[in-house]
Amino acid sequence: MLLQHGPFSARSVLWLHDTEVTLTTECISVCSSACGRPSSVKKVVSSTGQERIVGGDDSVEGEWPWQVSLHFSGNLYCGASVLSSDWLISAAHCFSKERLSDPRYWSAHLGMLTQGSAKHVAEIQRIVVHEYYNAYTFDYDIALLQLKKPWPPSLSPLVQPVCLPPSSHTVTGSHRCIVTGWGYRSEEGEVSSHLIESPIITCISIYSSGCEALKVGVYLLNVLSASTALFVSQGDSGGPLSCQGPGGGRWFLIGIVSWGAGCGRPNLPGVYTRVNKFTSWIYSHIS
Repeated sequence: MLLQHGPFSARSVLWLHDTEVTLTTECISVCSSACGRPSSVKKVVSSTGQERIVGGDDSVEGEWPWQVSLHFSGNLYCGASVLSSDWLISAAHCFSKERLSDPRYWSAHLGMLTQGSAKHVAEIQRIVVHEYYNAYTFDYDIALLQLKKPWPPSLSPLVQPVCLPPSSHTVTGSHRCIVTGWGYRSEEGEVSSHLIESPIITCISIYSSGCEALKVGVYLLNVLSASTALFVSQGDSGGPLSCQGPGGGRWFLIGIVSWGAGCGRPNLPGVYTRVNKFTSWIYSHIS
């Protein structure tokens, strides 16, 4: 089995059957009242009754207001999520090399649907990589970015923070989960300039031979792909895996895109940083 560590595409994961990531709707202490509430977007219902965004898998403006495109030296390199007016969250491996750890080379593009159309471009003041990040196992693959200046409130609702989950969230079958980013439209194709989305599920390792084979640690979350290939793309690493309760309501950040497994092989999982394991660490830096 080939393991692809590093940049990972939103197009690598699709629906399977009947199990999705879930969590309680409880918010921990300093959760923003505005978090996890995207703008209203137009939906259409397919013949199978499943809601779909108009235009297929393309997202619409305001649907994922916490999605961030991180640019290194002017080029799309990783994704991130908005936590507050001056903090973002991403993956540690995006900043693991010496030059990549220098905030002067980075910019954050907020409120962006297509590349080049950001509502706001922010400079980065500081990058906080988890002190236990392991570049070999990808444990603790999490980082925080502090903006030089808070993004202006006038950007709302096109820029909004995502909610952080409580540390005790559970896995059942009643929540809707989506991974978003700028990934390949096909394995041989070009990277999409438009923000795209794919619904996913988690796989519990004891039920999935694909997940079993990877043996990831407790700080990582397996996501099993129903597609025949994993389209790996710079630009999606560090981006959000967001989940919403069965009755609608707030969206929570459950996972951070970490790495993918294989290419062109069925039923191999993608792996995400499990955010609920790091809520205390996150708030120790941003509170």
